[in-house]
Amino acid sequence: MVFHEPLALISALQANFDAVGDLSPDAFDRFSQLIPAAWIEQALQATGTTSLRRRRLPAERLIWLVIGLALFRNEPIWHIVRQLGLALGTEAQVVPVPSATVQGRQRLGEAPLAHLFDQLSRAWCTAPLPTAGLFHGLRLLAVDGVVWSTPDTAEHRDVFGAGRSQHGEGSWPQVRAVCLMDVHTHLIRAAAFGAYTTGELSYAHDLVTAAPDDSLTIFDRAYYSAAFLLAWQHAGEQRHWLMRAKSSLRYEVIRPLGEGDAWVRLPVSPQARRQHPQLPTFWEARLILCPSGRRYLTSLADAVRYPADQVAVCYRERWEIELGFRDIKQAMQANDTVLRSKRPELVRQEIWGLLIAYNLLRWEMHQTAGELGVPPTRLSFQGFTRAIVAELRYAPLETPGAFPKRLARLRQQAHIYLLPARRQRSCPREVKRRPHKYPTKNASLS
Repeated sequence: MVFHEPLALISALQANFDAVGDLSPDAFDRFSQLIPAAWIEQALQATGTTSLRRRRLPAERLIWLVIGLALFRNEPIWHIVRQLGLALGTEAQVVPVPSATVQGRQRLGEAPLAHLFDQLSRAWCTAPLPTAGLFHGLRLLAVDGVVWSTPDTAEHRDVFGAGRSQHGEGSWPQVRAVCLMDVHTHLIRAAAFGAYTTGELSYAHDLVTAAPDDSLTIFDRAYYSAAFLLAWQHAGEQRHWLMRAKSSLRYEVIRPLGEGDAWVRLPVSPQARRQHPQLPTFWEARLILCPSGRRYLTSLADAVRYPADQVAVCYRERWEIELGFRDIKQAMQANDTVLRSKRPELVRQEIWGLLIAYNLLRWEMHQTAGELGVPPTRLSFQGFTRAIVAELRYAPLETPGAFPKRLARLRQQAHIYLLPARRQRSCPREVKRRPHKYPTKNASLS
């Protein structure tokens, strides 16, 4: 029998805890086993933020504090320090005052978190995938943007900006981010973010070198740019792209590749050539026209190896990145309106910590799914997240060496979080009559 709620597993975990309440293990030892300590030390040394003084909150533990802010979204910062045993000192001094944690985060900065995220993504996102997770031997990736709101302060509005509408400036300052996600594992390979006033395409240029060789990256129509797509395509070997074509697309057929399939020549706008003088007057790509009227552009030139109908169906995988963003905002951030940090540099630090925590959970799910022989997307992200957080929350009941065994047991019981196979659904658009707020008053008959 398959369950979708984590209550059964959490109850089992609590019921099976060993009676070792008289022990006082260091909770930090268990928490830090999720990421090798050598990687954290390397990130600190590479960014020059290693603690010279032995503080009660040293730099390596401040990194875990920032990650803990994402895992324990609704907990105050002092409680996270206490829950995870991050502070050094005697029992009476174990929880620093809140201002000390803020000052520690300011000393740490965002650079170590960004470096650690890059380390983890290189290690985790290069793991081999099963054949079912590839598209004719190509690793599937997706690029899209996401927006986070921040606390409404004058400094945040100056640094990040906010959206505008006919009613004026938006209610909250916002951070715009663009992420590169692995479609099969939902691991985030790379991210670039900053002011809301900067467009997604500008941030996407920072991700050009992040895609691996032998990959196919899916974009939406907002990323149509000859300079960007050619740079993406030529950044390595077999780095392909796929996107929906705009309705206003101008092209000239060079040679047909099949029914509704052609290799076309596309003009480069004068504005683009002024910004990028190295661009040619024309560039070429493959255009696929579907019976439904949708059109797709791609760099996959081999029509025999990559049939047009399969390429068109492959575009649907772009929505996997939207599901990943949903998991971050709903399961991890509990649909909260804004981030926690009240300073711009701490906002950036918090986002890196959030992305690391998300990838940490996704990596555990990827390994667990491999043991079950199912795709990682068959596991409930929300349920698995609750179970991992529960392991960390109740960690003081066990000895430090038992934590890896608990994670192994969690993987063995992960069938509790197994979701049904995804249905092939079609949701055609339908306009519904809007209900009236008040009952309609009939005109009096006279």
